Amino acid sequence: MEKETQNVKGQSSKRTVWTPPMDKNFMKLMVAQVHDGQYLDGQFSKHAWKHIVQQFKAKFGPNYDLEILKNHYRALKKNHSAIRTLIDQSGFGWDNDREMVYADDDQVWDDYVKAHPDFGIWRTKSITGYEDLCIIFGDGGASGKHSRAPSEKVMNHEKHILKMRGI
Repeated sequence: MEKETQNVKGQSSKRTVWTPPMDKNFMKLMVAQVHDGQYLDGQFSKHAWKHIVQQFKAKFGPNYDLEILKNHYRALKKNHSAIRTLIDQSGFGWDNDREMVYADDDQVWDDYVKAHPDFGIWRTKSITGYEDLCIIFGDGGASGKHSRAPSEKVMNHEKHILKMRGI
C-alpha cells in the first residue's frame, strides 16, 4: 500500500504504508530464510532476498521491490535494537500479551527516558512479531551485573500485572 506525501521542498513522493498482515508475512518470509541458513553475518543472501521479494509480490502485488523490502528490513532491525537495549536494562521486560516493553514501575521509565529521550516512544508503542525479530536479528539477552534471567523477568512481570490490578 502506498501513500502520497509531500517532502520539505513540496515535491510529491510515494511512501509505502505497512499493514499488520504485510509485516507479519514479511517477517515469516525472513524467518524461513534464517531457518534455511540464508542469513549469515547479519545479512540475507542474494538468493534469500530474491525469494523474499518473489513471495511478497505474489501475496501483495508487484509494487514491492527489493529496495522497499530492504528499507523495511532496516526499520525492523532498528526497532529490534531499541527494544533489546531497553529490556537489557535493569527494571525492564517484554510483555508478550500487549506486545510492548514494560518497566517495573514508572520511575524506571522516567529515569531512563530522562537520560535517553529517543526511547520515550517505546513507553506506549507496541510492536507485533517481536519473537520473529529475535529469530531474525538474534537475541543475546542481558549480561550486565544487574541483568535478570528470562524466568526472573517473567516472574517480575507477573508481579507487575498483579500490582496493576490492585491484587
